Amino acid sequence: MKMKKVKILYVLFFITVLNSLCLAANFETEGRISKVTVYRGQALVTRSLEIDLPAGSSEVIVTSLPSQIVPDSIYAQTAGSVKVLSVRYREKAVKEDTREEVKKLDSEIESLKREIYHTERKKGHLDNQWDMFVKLRQFAADAKQIDTGRGLLQFEPIKNLAEFILEKADAYIEKTLAFEDQIADMKKELGLLERKLAELTAGSSRTKRQAVVYISSADSKKAVIELNYLVNNANWNQLYNLRANPDNSTVTIEYNAVINQISGEDWDNVTLTLSTAEPAMVAEPPVLEPMMVALFQPVPGQQQTGIGGQMPQLDLKQMQERQSLRKRSIIAGIKANDELNTYATQTQIMLMNAPVSQIEDYQQRLEQIARIEGVSVTYSLPGQMTLPSRNDRQLVSIASVSAKADFTLLASPLITDYVYLQAELLNDSDTILLPGPASMFCDGRFVGQANIPLVTIGEKFTAGFGIDSQIQVKHELDSKKTRIQGGNRIDTYNYRIALNNFKDTPAGIRLLDRLPYSQNSSIKIDLTETSIPLSEDTEYVRTLKKKGLLRWDLQLEPNTTDENATIVTYSFTTEYDRNMNLTPVKQ
Repeated sequence: MKMKKVKILYVLFFITVLNSLCLAANFETEGRISKVTVYRGQALVTRSLEIDLPAGSSEVIVTSLPSQIVPDSIYAQTAGSVKVLSVRYREKAVKEDTREEVKKLDSEIESLKREIYHTERKKGHLDNQWDMFVKLRQFAADAKQIDTGRGLLQFEPIKNLAEFILEKADAYIEKTLAFEDQIADMKKELGLLERKLAELTAGSSRTKRQAVVYISSADSKKAVIELNYLVNNANWNQLYNLRANPDNSTVTIEYNAVINQISGEDWDNVTLTLSTAEPAMVAEPPVLEPMMVALFQPVPGQQQTGIGGQMPQLDLKQMQERQSLRKRSIIAGIKANDELNTYATQTQIMLMNAPVSQIEDYQQRLEQIARIEGVSVTYSLPGQMTLPSRNDRQLVSIASVSAKADFTLLASPLITDYVYLQAELLNDSDTILLPGPASMFCDGRFVGQANIPLVTIGEKFTAGFGIDSQIQVKHELDSKKTRIQGGNRIDTYNYRIALNNFKDTPAGIRLLDRLPYSQNSSIKIDLTETSIPLSEDTEYVRTLKKKGLLRWDLQLEPNTTDENATIVTYSFTTEYDRNMNLTPVKQ
């Protein structure tokens, strides 16, 4: 009797559970993509789901998830008394892509294929008619030979037959060419439609992707649920236009982003954010493991590159690749525990076995990489953006900055005959400028391509704005004298530089030249004379002057050419062992 009661209780319990599950409300929706943050290679997509929830448990099925979704990244969040209990991802096979644009292209392709088939059949029928006509023509020719031999054929029938044959041949050629042109045009259009379809369905399969969100609500209410997930095949890169206005001492920096996304879903009227950070979806950190060491005998003359070896001679590109791999592993957290500990062991043992000079070089390279790639910035773009899932690149504006600029002309006649316009700009905006390619304009005229370095807020940088052909500089060795004193050879060099200003306005110019310099005390090099004093710029005097670089900051008067040109002369001497010659040393 007791066993029977227990069984009844179990049955009632399961019925209650089943009833509660059956009573859970079920909703199906695509939601609306409201926010997207584009990273380097991925994007975080947010769908907003507005649902009238009843009190109790509900199941929300979010449909039409994209082909490039990262399933492990899906999560949902809401506010107030509505709680997200769990989120899971599922896939279902379907017969065909259900997107309207895909259906439309499929229909157009099918219709065009049918039209090509019908046209080819018509051409085939015309070819068959021509074959019959050729046989008839041959039959007529044979009959003509017989009648001619008998003397029965007259001129008029021969004339009519020839005209008939020519008329039919001309008609066949015209119809054949018309059919071939139609088929060629239709096949060209078919190829275009098929390429569009391939781009639209790139990376996708005939699979229905859904997220199932279980929700609990304390009372009946309208709730907004945000479903978030990462997608692959989304990227952005920075691109600049710099427009110089020397008359106003300003440069307008147009900071743009080129976005490419083939995630499998269109982003219509979304709030767009661009970021150089790495999207992290792992909460648990990696664990630093102990490192046990032993002794080994290195092979003389052989460079070791593994654990226990010397530091490998990595170039900057290789080091950047290593750092990028490490960064990707860091984002994975505990999931990349083995990779991170292996990398740390390799680096630590290399530093322990390497000489000090290699360590210093390695640290400097790491600092250089950190400056280029270590800055993490986020740009929230104003307004709403629409970015369809396409192979083609799409341009959006990040910011437009008006920067104060000090313009000067730069002449280095020892290495180039051209004089260039340069500007020192101050980034006094609230936008960090990432390194990237730039199109340079001066007074509305395109002058060439350049590269913008990383520029932080409040930092200065230099940009070039092309050649100024109205300033010409001529550099020449005026004379050289050699004399022997004791066991040394003393050479005296006299140089002359002529600067012509064809402008009707003054022009400020920075003239650069150089002397050789040496850290060898047996080589003596002295600047003995200069017709115009060298620049007194503090940074130049502190750094470049001691390395033999000569700099003059000049102001050229208007229309000073030929005999009125500005002339700079200077002399220097070199003294060293008479039995030796000078040779450049790679720095």
